[in-house]
Amino acid sequence: MKFLSFLFVFFLAIPIFSEEKGRLDREEFDFRYTYLGISYIGANNADSGLAINTSFKLPGPLYLKFERRGDGIDFERETVDKTTDSFRVGAHAGIGDILSNISARGVNLEVKNSFELYGELGVKSWSVENDDFNFDENAYEAHFVSGIHFGDSNDWEGRIFLDVASEAEPIINDDIVCLELDCPTIYEISDDQNRRFGFEAIYNRGKYTAFTIGASTNSLYDSTTFEIGFRINL
Repeated sequence: MKFLSFLFVFFLAIPIFSEEKGRLDREEFDFRYTYLGISYIGANNADSGLAINTSFKLPGPLYLKFERRGDGIDFERETVDKTTDSFRVGAHAGIGDILSNISARGVNLEVKNSFELYGELGVKSWSVENDDFNFDENAYEAHFVSGIHFGDSNDWEGRIFLDVASEAEPIINDDIVCLELDCPTIYEISDDQNRRFGFEAIYNRGKYTAFTIGASTNSLYDSTTFEIGFRINL
């Protein structure tokens, strides 16, 4: 959590200059919504893994997003393999554009587009496997992501987000009544809501390449995840 707070303060302290065109010949808030990326996932109490994510810009403020994540859950000194797929439809808009619509209805609000708001809604599927615990389950859940997007598309960008969906959690079932002296331990997969609060920084190295670094807290597993990646802008 300290690392996440440090990243948030550090990137907010980076100056954001108001230029029509910058180093990459883009407008300041011309953020890329069509790209292909890959990230390395590390966590303080789980196995490392990889994430592949793609985004495709649609007409207007809409875009499509697909992500596959493969990592592990630490449970009873073993690793439970987990794969997560998510497909979402998103929309984004500058804060100034949103408030100008309010102004058009009779309230005079003049605010510059200093950042964007975005929201994504879709479906997430997860699957868990472990031979020792006889885990082999999967499920589909609703998936919601929202946040703010700020910075300069010619240089550094930042995203602060909230990710809400149900996820798999290995548990020991204590509700089963056993009358034997040597009762077996019953392992199950619980389906509970998980909230990830995180931050991602994006450095646009060139017109078609970018590096990413981020961190997020995980309410279900009580862990902090760190990610570093590379992105190709299309």
